[in-house]
Amino acid sequence: MTAHRFSRPPPWRLISLTLALCGLAPVQTGGAQTTVAQPAPSLTLEATLAQLEAAPSVTAARLSVQTAQTGLNAARTALGLTISVNGNAAYSGPVTAADGTATPGSTGGAAGVNISLGLLPWASNQSGLKTAERGLALAQARLTDAQNSARLNVAQQYFAAVLATQDVDIAARTLALRQRQFAVAQTQQATGNATAGNVLSAQAGVQSAQGTGLQAAASLEAAQRGLEAALGSAVGRVTFSTQPPDTVALPDVSALVAQARATRSEVIQAQNTLGAAQDDLTTQQRQTTLPDLTASVRYGPGGSGGLTTALNLQQGTVSAGYSLPLGSGAGTGSNRLSASVTGSYVVYSPAQKAQLSAAGANVTQAQLSLNVAQQNVELDVRTRYSTLQTGLIAVQTRETGVQVAGLALQTAQTRLQAGTGTADDVSAAELDLAQAERDLLAARITAQTTLLQLQNAAGGPQ
Repeated sequence: MTAHRFSRPPPWRLISLTLALCGLAPVQTGGAQTTVAQPAPSLTLEATLAQLEAAPSVTAARLSVQTAQTGLNAARTALGLTISVNGNAAYSGPVTAADGTATPGSTGGAAGVNISLGLLPWASNQSGLKTAERGLALAQARLTDAQNSARLNVAQQYFAAVLATQDVDIAARTLALRQRQFAVAQTQQATGNATAGNVLSAQAGVQSAQGTGLQAAASLEAAQRGLEAALGSAVGRVTFSTQPPDTVALPDVSALVAQARATRSEVIQAQNTLGAAQDDLTTQQRQTTLPDLTASVRYGPGGSGGLTTALNLQQGTVSAGYSLPLGSGAGTGSNRLSASVTGSYVVYSPAQKAQLSAAGANVTQAQLSLNVAQQNVELDVRTRYSTLQTGLIAVQTRETGVQVAGLALQTAQTRLQAGTGTADDVSAAELDLAQAERDLLAARITAQTTLLQLQNAAGGPQ
């Protein structure tokens, strides 16, 4: 792990929105009385992330997991016995033959119970269980994706608000400086030491600073609205106090690649497709090699009813049932044991051979898709890792810029003390330092969000 340490900018960087730009100017009541707006409460990034569970995207993904879990529970329950009851009834009216012989009417019917169980490994309920397990794994992976995406979105919007707060403060200070410079230019014009062009240039500087301030305030409002949309709830009037961390550690890219190749939802979906294709191929192979064979044993009256058991080889199920005959013919005949075997075997079928070949091709295609998915997620991880390295270099460059601006401020202050500089020169140098601090903050935010993107590319934080 390679750690990069950056210096913390001065506290004034977190100054709240100025009264002029935020519309919080003092309200006059009763002449001399003045009511000052209360400072907005602080909202940390940690407290913001704690609200993620209520985000719409996360809630929807969690419902999908619950649905998949319900399906898996149902599939597990289906592995047990299936019990059903059945029955039938019939009536035949009396018949008189041509010779006058009368046959009385009769009633018939049966009532019974049947039990079935998937006994062999390829029974349909076993296949349903595998499908449900794959569905739950994919739903859980998508829930993780939704949580990671929401976490990244919230962090981006939060840090955008932090940066916009910095921009608002710099814009207010810049506007104050430009207004002083405009006033100086007007005074100098009155004494003949400045031209109309100098005054117009100073006035343009004031107007530009006003526009920048409005744009910064709009960016702050947009970031706050974006944060509210990501959370699915209102944030209110707050200040954003959390700064990006000073230390950014480069993670182990090999571990991230291995994690991505195993846990990314794209990979799991491709694995599910491959598993379904392999199940289908196994089914086609079994239908080709095994006969459609059913063996049954019955014990009961010679006519109908009694106890019956049966095993279907291809379906892999065993069943047992008991039927009680009803009506006028019930109870006739003695009980006896009988057994039967019925089956068929396809000797030649081009259609079946084509289905088997298509199932094999589907497995090959699914395996290739899985390989491509794993290669894509690995490329995604390595690309974002390189981007993070570049971002850390940018942070170091901005840190050097802060040092240069700090030395320039010291020089301006020294010149002011020596009488060779003005207070406006110091103010301008302070603004240059503030802008350098802002650029460093932006670089740190970029590095931090890139780290989150890298973690998301690997399937989430380790």
